[in-house]
Amino acid sequence: MKPNFIKEKELVSRKILSVPFVDNYEVEETTGEGFISRVELEDGQVFHMDIHVLKEAFPVKIKELINNAEKKMRTDYLVVVAPFISEKSFLLCESGDVGFIDHAGNCLFRYHSIYISVSGNKNPESSKRALRSIFEKSSTVSSLILRTMLEDAGKSWRLKNLSGKAGCSIGQVSKVKDFLANNAWIEVGNEGVKITDIESLMKEWARVYSGKKEEAYECYSLDNIAEIEEKLERMKEECGIAYYLTGFTGGVRYAPVVRYNKIHVYIKPEDIKEAMDYLGCKVVESGANLSIIEPYDECVLKDSRIMKGSHVVSPVQIYLDCMGLKGRGEELANAILIKEIIKTDVT
Repeated sequence: MKPNFIKEKELVSRKILSVPFVDNYEVEETTGEGFISRVELEDGQVFHMDIHVLKEAFPVKIKELINNAEKKMRTDYLVVVAPFISEKSFLLCESGDVGFIDHAGNCLFRYHSIYISVSGNKNPESSKRALRSIFEKSSTVSSLILRTMLEDAGKSWRLKNLSGKAGCSIGQVSKVKDFLANNAWIEVGNEGVKITDIESLMKEWARVYSGKKEEAYECYSLDNIAEIEEKLERMKEECGIAYYLTGFTGGVRYAPVVRYNKIHVYIKPEDIKEAMDYLGCKVVESGANLSIIEPYDECVLKDSRIMKGSHVVSPVQIYLDCMGLKGRGEELANAILIKEIIKTDVT
């Protein structure tokens, strides 16, 4: 039975007829994907819109619609209607000269003399989609798979090989692959799956990641920064307490583009009290020069390295942590992204 798209027809009709110089609007044909509408303006100009209804407006689907429209345009203007339009899908519509409207009334119509742009309407569908994000800190297996892929971001992965390297099931890898493909962050080819939009992927991961903070102890030490760093290394040698620098402290080991006056370091929760005693620091409400962070999961410490004599978390973890820091955190994160994750030579 062919769907009738009653809700979607009402949404589009209400928006178009809100334009003062629109003289008439009507649906001429219902298709399997949506419907064809006719718009008549007061000056006699007439044009047709191909309204394409989607249950999920994934970026990969938007790209596909734009490419197909370029090959065989049936009408004057293509419009996408979906419950929710993500920021990336919105940008694709905007750059591809495609209109859109979501179920909350957020929209973009830009054809002939009509320009309608509405944003900011609260959409309950956005929170439903966020719950399915693989970037949530609770999605530890997904995080492990992503981190494995990003250790060599230019590599194509067979699902079986990726599951073996990450130590998880093929089913879990497949779910991550589908999520990344739907958001147009990877390509699936004969050689396997490969990340093709690292910058966009990392930016979205950091946006979700920074929304929930780990447990941290803001401390003050009478020692200066260099002395604290030396003590951390002696603590590992003498007490066997592992530490992993992050934030500005760890980031400058990869890309020395900023100065810092506070140390950020991961220490496992069972070692924190002993570490604070060894370092001679105490928790303070303000003026901290040392932040001791509990890793929320072992995946945080994946691919950690020794850099310039110090133990440092991976470039991926540094990026995620720096994007959540005030000051020049984003600048440092982007420098590490280019140099260590994308691995583009910079001069």
